[in-house]
Amino acid sequence: MKDLNLYTGKRIARRNDGSFLHGSGQYTDDLDPADMLHAAIVRSPVANGTLIGFDVADVPSTATVLGPDELAEHVVGDLPVVWKLEGQWQERTPLLDTHLRYVGQPIGIVVAASRALAEDAAEKVILDIVDLPIVVDALEALAPDAPLLYPDSNSNVLAAFEAGDTEDHIEEVFAAADRTLLTTIHIGRVHGVPMENRGLVVVPSPSGSLIITTSTQTAHAVRDVVCEVLGKRQNAVRVVAPDVGGGFGLKDHGYEDEIMTVIAAVVIGRPVKWIEDRNESFLTTTHARDEVHEVEVAFDFDGKLRGLRVDAVRNAGARFSIFGGGPLFAAFGVLPGPYKWDAIRGYGRLVATNTMSTGAYRGFGQTQAALVRERAVDLVAEALGRDPIDLRVQNMIRPEELPYGTRTFIEYDSGDYQSAALRAAELIMEPAWPEDGKVRGVGYCCYVQMTGIGNSDTNRAIGLDIGGFETADVRLEPDGTVCVATGVSPHGQGLETTIPQLVADELGVNIDDVQLIWGDTETTPYSAYGTAASRSIALGGGSAVLASQKVAEQIRQVAGTMLEASPDDIRLTDGAATVAGTNVSVLIREVAKRASQGFGMPEGVGPGLHARHAYDPPNATFSYATHACRVAVDVATGEVVVEDYVVVNDCGVMVNPTIIEGQIHGGVAQGLGAALMEEVLYDNNGQPLSSTMLDYQVPVSASIPDIRIEHMETPSPFTPGGMKGMGEGGTNGAYACVVNAVMAALPDADNSTLHTPLTPARVWEAAQKRKQLD
Repeated sequence: MKDLNLYTGKRIARRNDGSFLHGSGQYTDDLDPADMLHAAIVRSPVANGTLIGFDVADVPSTATVLGPDELAEHVVGDLPVVWKLEGQWQERTPLLDTHLRYVGQPIGIVVAASRALAEDAAEKVILDIVDLPIVVDALEALAPDAPLLYPDSNSNVLAAFEAGDTEDHIEEVFAAADRTLLTTIHIGRVHGVPMENRGLVVVPSPSGSLIITTSTQTAHAVRDVVCEVLGKRQNAVRVVAPDVGGGFGLKDHGYEDEIMTVIAAVVIGRPVKWIEDRNESFLTTTHARDEVHEVEVAFDFDGKLRGLRVDAVRNAGARFSIFGGGPLFAAFGVLPGPYKWDAIRGYGRLVATNTMSTGAYRGFGQTQAALVRERAVDLVAEALGRDPIDLRVQNMIRPEELPYGTRTFIEYDSGDYQSAALRAAELIMEPAWPEDGKVRGVGYCCYVQMTGIGNSDTNRAIGLDIGGFETADVRLEPDGTVCVATGVSPHGQGLETTIPQLVADELGVNIDDVQLIWGDTETTPYSAYGTAASRSIALGGGSAVLASQKVAEQIRQVAGTMLEASPDDIRLTDGAATVAGTNVSVLIREVAKRASQGFGMPEGVGPGLHARHAYDPPNATFSYATHACRVAVDVATGEVVVEDYVVVNDCGVMVNPTIIEGQIHGGVAQGLGAALMEEVLYDNNGQPLSSTMLDYQVPVSASIPDIRIEHMETPSPFTPGGMKGMGEGGTNGAYACVVNAVMAALPDADNSTLHTPLTPARVWEAAQKRKQLD
């Protein structure tokens, strides 16, 4: 156990801010190895068709073209779908397919001396395609006469599954309830829009080994899929993630166009760079959500929430992305939120359409679950004439009832949900609203967020075919400085700062002496996830704590020998190992030097100070928060302005409150965007209508109010160090909070159907109906 907290919980400045603010970050596109060539991807211009010709006759001889046939010579396997659900028949997807199912589908690759030359040459490739019927809407794809994306199947349903209570039990609870309400929620399709698009630089060697530098969240997963698809040995492929300009789940796997770039480098024998442009990103980097939820809630007249039943259809796109139907499965898992229910049941279908795949995005289904549940709770409060916070608090799990098993077979760990809700309501209260012709409303969202996903056996039990552990390697150099290698990979989370904070406290050293190593399959421990699912500090940090504790014990053993004292009496603080209650000490750097020499080592302690720990958590951890906001709606234009926003958040032991608040700010911005403006649209021919930043609106600084944050701190009983994950929390709360606030401002709006985002056009239409009623 650490002897003193000098860094954990403190607002230590982020280590990497200086390089980014001064423009000295090193991103994938900054790499220009000698003899490098540039690639452009040949993509499908149609949403559904059969490719029968790939004519390169007009391509200049200065460019190299690899079409489907040439690429196929190097492919030995398909891309995996690692989450397998009940009734799922698509468990792998091909790198190459002559059946073109969405606009932008990669078909071939062109390589030339510059990007411009490669793009010009790619436009010379003539594709001969036989058009096929198109379906882009998931509900339409369920119709008996809908065109089949996979003609060998008998429907467009890729998987269908159930979660929670049995049908008999949910029917019994609904029959016994005093009243039920029904609503349909359409959740719009969104895109993560990272500041840095995808891209990679592939450097081959004469020996056949490869170095792939790529903008990714998970270097090991990229290496794994490259080797699996191309038949390469894993020890011959090194994947490096440099500075990464945002991921949000979009960069959690390897894509077809990236693997084509690897093939091109291997074939040509020279470095090849491919950098995605923004238009390509909208076309072929994973989208998210696009769901329709039929929601039915049962309740009693005294306000008791009885049951929640959800029938959900998710547009999976043309084929499953790597995590398949996982986001919808995860959504059902956290449907109960912080409330006690008598029954919960979810029925989900993943449907194929002629659109880009939907997959992971910040929140991974939990954002949608919050909207579905919190919208239902607001409807109950409205029907009963109850204050929405009072109703929520009445139904919340109490602190003394934790740990608590939900109706979806998840066990919450620790917290005080009621106090967070009451405090948020207190903070958002205003004495009076201005009389400016606008209508106003206050919205709330109370959620429990599943973070630190694990353990490995649990993953396997729910169909997730990757391990849930994280590993850290902690080593003291002979001069006493510390190297920490981790499998998680920061791209905005501040791990370069927070993990050293944890390690420095465990070892009693100065944080400036701790270096974090990440994002390199050659130098870091294996991680199937990398950085995703709000796992980094709970599992990456947890494994670093445990490895550091092993090293700290080694330091105590060696220092005890040097000081002729019991290791149990050695305290590690301020860079020294001190005998408790005395001034007798030795500098930790001197202990490190002695250990590196191997002189006079105590029994059972080998030369060097070094330990590795693989942490497979006994359970997930559960952060929680209440978000509250006030919006003003201009009924004449439909414009919504978020005027005030508060968050009461609990993510366990806080390693660095400033970084936590930054994560909340960013998450709130993304949740607000999805609530009010962000939507990827297609026309009936499957052509994207959102392919530039002019078509796809995201929040800007003027869109975001000042966000007031208060912290609660309930340690996790599972995580070493007591931390819980929270990277997705801001998004999970903001989406439902803003939607509920807008609907509260329009109390006479039709509650039978809700479409998000609540764009000015949709809000104006709802406001006009309200005006007509007035």
